[in-house]
Amino acid sequence: MGGMMKTLLENPRTAASIHDYQSFSRALVPNDCIPVVREEFVRWLAEKDIAISEAPGCLEANGARATIETIKNGIQELLFCQLVEETPAGRFTTEIHASTDGWINISVRSAERRFVSVPRIAKALMRRLDLYDASLQLLDKPMVWDIDKIDDLIELLEDDDRHGLVFVAGSRKEEGELFNPFAEILSKWAREVYGLAQTIVLTPEATQELGHRIGHYAVGPWTLRTYFPGVDHRSSVDSVRHRYMGTDQLAQQKPAAVAKLLGNAARRHAATWTEPLELMFARRNFTRAATQRLIDAIEKPKSAGLSAESGEPSIVVKKPTEIAPQTVEPSTETEEATTAVPSVRELQSKLDLVQAVLGIQDLSEAAIREAAARITPDNGTLSDEAVETIESQLVEIEELQDELRDTTDSLNDIEFEQAEYQEELQKNQSEIRWLREKLREANDYESANGVTPEDEEWVRPGSCKEVLENIAPESTVVFTGDFAEVEYIDNRDQLGRAAFNLHHAFLALEKYARAKLDNEFAGDVEEYLRNHQNGGSSISAAKHAMNESKTTMGQWGKEREFEVPATVDSGCKAVMVAHFKLHRAGMSSARMHYLDDVVRSGKIYIGYVGPHLTNTQTN
Repeated sequence: MGGMMKTLLENPRTAASIHDYQSFSRALVPNDCIPVVREEFVRWLAEKDIAISEAPGCLEANGARATIETIKNGIQELLFCQLVEETPAGRFTTEIHASTDGWINISVRSAERRFVSVPRIAKALMRRLDLYDASLQLLDKPMVWDIDKIDDLIELLEDDDRHGLVFVAGSRKEEGELFNPFAEILSKWAREVYGLAQTIVLTPEATQELGHRIGHYAVGPWTLRTYFPGVDHRSSVDSVRHRYMGTDQLAQQKPAAVAKLLGNAARRHAATWTEPLELMFARRNFTRAATQRLIDAIEKPKSAGLSAESGEPSIVVKKPTEIAPQTVEPSTETEEATTAVPSVRELQSKLDLVQAVLGIQDLSEAAIREAAARITPDNGTLSDEAVETIESQLVEIEELQDELRDTTDSLNDIEFEQAEYQEELQKNQSEIRWLREKLREANDYESANGVTPEDEEWVRPGSCKEVLENIAPESTVVFTGDFAEVEYIDNRDQLGRAAFNLHHAFLALEKYARAKLDNEFAGDVEEYLRNHQNGGSSISAAKHAMNESKTTMGQWGKEREFEVPATVDSGCKAVMVAHFKLHRAGMSSARMHYLDDVVRSGKIYIGYVGPHLTNTQTN
């Protein structure tokens, strides 16, 4: 469910680009990325009668401007390719960033905000490289999956690390003659989602099995369902996200109309992605390189010496690679959200102030060049003060963008928590009404109509540190983590939401361990939270996760290793993937990771309470 609110609030960086093409992927073989991207980009330009050398530089031809540039960032190499075209449909800007770390980002923008079709170069890269979005393989064709792939499908749907959508079509054995035509037309429906999503058609047996496994979250015969990241088929709150296109709706529209509908859905969702940090840092590297070239070009005198006309040094300005403007717009926020996190509008006003100080309308390179020209002294060189001003303003812009990103993520998370709490509140109110009616039927009118006594277990601790320091020595739950991380969370969580949830997660784990040691319960923590809590010290099972995704563990699994006693592991370290989501607040979201060792040592070890560890969505 972690991906749910990404569909509810748009990322302010891309709120105006819901028709643009934005695809981020990782290659199975990282070292192939840059050479293949460069080769395919040059080939793509040649198809457009634009010849460009593989050396860095900018070429204008046939009404288009093309750029290839590489820079080094430590041991990492970054590639930037850009094509700006003037077409009868308007101006289109294609940008490709790639890294020797194995990731590729393809962005195609329309200046007139027209629908951007899947670029040919994107499909070419999918054919040459094994590209993945977390566990989602990006292909330029739909896939047919049988019953043996249902485990993979459920894992794919539940993957919280994927960015893109999954479109799943169902079928039925009774109309078996329709399967091949249905699968064939699916390729026409899916032609505008390649690189943004993956389309899968299930055999009748697979359709039926999926229904058995995930109930009403499954897809019906001859229908198409859109699955957003992080499906939680055990939660009724999550079900509203994953939309249907019914048989009648599909049959009554031409394939081109369905393709446009799915394409728009994929692009709208892509516009809500939080930009991957690797891409953000790459953009900044190229922007800083361009800014430095701008400063160097203004300060460098012409090699010929003095101008014959003025007797003053002349200036040679080498046109740097153009970097696309980054527009940051405020996100819509709820009244409740504005009380919990800094206002997005306040951050936007700070960005506006930066532009006002420089006297520019936007943060594009052209605007910065113009500002630099205005503050250039008469002798054609920038003063130290002017250089310092440009560099400090660039740093401030990056810091404000980071703050805006974090604030937007926090707003998304607050909206999600509100949806969870609303669902839980409605269930509790229904249960209370039902229980009171049962009491009346039993003629216990005093209990049915009286004031509910205060629950002594339902307390609100002052901090996470207080909860952990007050764990009794005889407790079955032991904290082995670092209090410095705990204090960081306490300092960021002024309302104490993380401490409140940590307290009740601790009590739930304590009672789970006691029940298991007394042979009253034989399941795992997940089953206990869903079916065996007594209500007094319960915590929602929606706040618990038994595992991390394969992508997260493959790249950042070492971060999930925490201290345990030598009696548990001779290396005094254990991997702790099970965790509670204590508090949602963007980059400051709080997590508690633990190891269930009740069967062996009779204990549960909490190895970490602190900010969200690294995955594909976080820093």
